[in-house]
Amino acid sequence: MIAAPSLPAFAQTPLPKPRPGNDVPTPKPVPKRSGPATLPATPPPLPLPRPRELEKTEGATDAGAPKTPALDDTALAACLADFEARGGEAITEHAAPPTASEKTSEATTGDCAIPGPVTFARVKLPDGPVVTLDSAVTVRCTLALELASWIRDDLAPLIKRHGTVLARVTGVGGHACRPRNGQAGAQISEHASGNAFDLLGLKLADGRAIELSQADATTLEIREEVRKSACARFFTVLGPGADSSHANHVHLDLRQRRGGFRMCQWDVK
Repeated sequence: MIAAPSLPAFAQTPLPKPRPGNDVPTPKPVPKRSGPATLPATPPPLPLPRPRELEKTEGATDAGAPKTPALDDTALAACLADFEARGGEAITEHAAPPTASEKTSEATTGDCAIPGPVTFARVKLPDGPVVTLDSAVTVRCTLALELASWIRDDLAPLIKRHGTVLARVTGVGGHACRPRNGQAGAQISEHASGNAFDLLGLKLADGRAIELSQADATTLEIREEVRKSACARFFTVLGPGADSSHANHVHLDLRQRRGGFRMCQWDVK
C-alpha cells in the first residue's frame, strides 16, 4: 500500500481569520424594474416671457425682420376695395378713392408717415347692424382691413353666440407719432406708422359694457375668446400682464418680425 504524500509546509498552515472591520460587504441585489421608464407624452409648455423681458425679446427679433412694404396707388386701391367689402366705411372728403400721395398727411412724414392711411369709425356686419368705434381712428389700410375683418368675422359672431349683438368698440386709438410706450429714447412705436390699434372694451346691444382689462367672472369667457381671436389674427397682442404700459388696455398690431415671430401677452383673469 502506497502512503499518501505529505502536503508542503505552507499548505499545512491554517488560513488567518479575517480581522474585525475588514469584512467585504455583500452587494445588495439591484431591484428589478417592473417595466421601461415612461416619459411624459408631451413636454410641459414653456412659459411666456416675463414682462421685464419684453423689450429684450423685441430686440432679438428685430434683426433681419422684413420691412412692411409701402402701398403704391394700385395696391392702395385694391386694399380700399377689400376694406369696403369687409364692411369698412372709410371717412374721406374725396369723391374717388384717393391716391397714396394724397392720403399721406403733411404732418405725418419721416418715421411718422403712414403708407396708405385710412380713417374710419364704422364696420357694417353682413346681417345689417353696424359696429361703431367710439371715435374715428386713422391707421394704414392693411391694418384697417384686418380690423374690419376681425370685427366682422370674429368679434361679432362670438358675441352673438353669447346671445346678444356687438354694438361698439370703446377706448380706441390709432395713429400717434411717439416712441414705444411714450418713453423717450425708445424705438419708434408701431402707432407712429399707423400699424397699431388700441382698445379698452366692447359695448353690447343689451347695454352691457365689457372692459377687457377688468377681472370679472361674468365676462371671463367672452374676454378669453376675444384674446384667442386677437392672437390668432394679429402679429402683436399686448394686454394686462404684458407690462405696466398695457395694464388697462389691449394693443394690436401687424408688425413683421424675423422668422414670422408673433407675440401674444395678455393675462385674462
